[in-house]
Amino acid sequence: MAAKEEQYGSGPLFRAAGVVYGVMVGGALLVLANALVVLMPLLAGLVGPGALVGFVLVGPSVVASCYAFNRLLAGEDTGVFHDFVKAYRGNFGQALAVWLPYAALLAVIAANLASLPGSNLEAVAARIGLVGLGLLVSTAALHAMLLLARFDFRTVDIYRLSIYSIGVRKRVALGNVGILFITGFVLISSSVWLMLFAAGLLVYLLCMNSRPLLALVEEKFTVSVAASAAGSLAGSAPVD
Repeated sequence: MAAKEEQYGSGPLFRAAGVVYGVMVGGALLVLANALVVLMPLLAGLVGPGALVGFVLVGPSVVASCYAFNRLLAGEDTGVFHDFVKAYRGNFGQALAVWLPYAALLAVIAANLASLPGSNLEAVAARIGLVGLGLLVSTAALHAMLLLARFDFRTVDIYRLSIYSIGVRKRVALGNVGILFITGFVLISSSVWLMLFAAGLLVYLLCMNSRPLLALVEEKFTVSVAASAAGSLAGSAPVD
């Protein structure tokens, strides 16, 4: 019996090329959506501290990237461009509501880091503590963006699960902290402009590392449509 011919474009090389292309498109969209952040050095000279408003749009763009890359990882994408635009429009309002408190905390931490004087032991210890706190807040914010990109939870539940997920999936959280720390170290050691080329790859790696976390949340905190329908027909009450 003749072996079934493999369809054109279904081989590993084509899939790898598709992933690379998708990451490049997602990275370009992420940079374009944050054009105000990219132009902040120029805008700061024109409007002063008002240029920081550009960071407001980071949340919705990261949520859109997470949505597009998660679908790319699952092989369910309808094109990274299409998925990004769809998620950006659909989640914009809630993404702002989720992101802004985390952004405010990170701004306070950054301001305290910048204002620490001297290089004595107490100042060094304070800087290390603030960097650790910043990484923890950044990881919680990332988890919130990932959850919002995947599930239709209430904003307050997103906050709760973003903290809960750090403790319940420690390996994932530590992996995300490591990725963020290494990225920050490389950018500080080289040039922050490198982020223009690495943004898409960074978010893709974070999404890849966070797949076990999303699977756990889906298993513990969601109910399938079939199970929900069966429970309704049987007169069962939902489980908290």
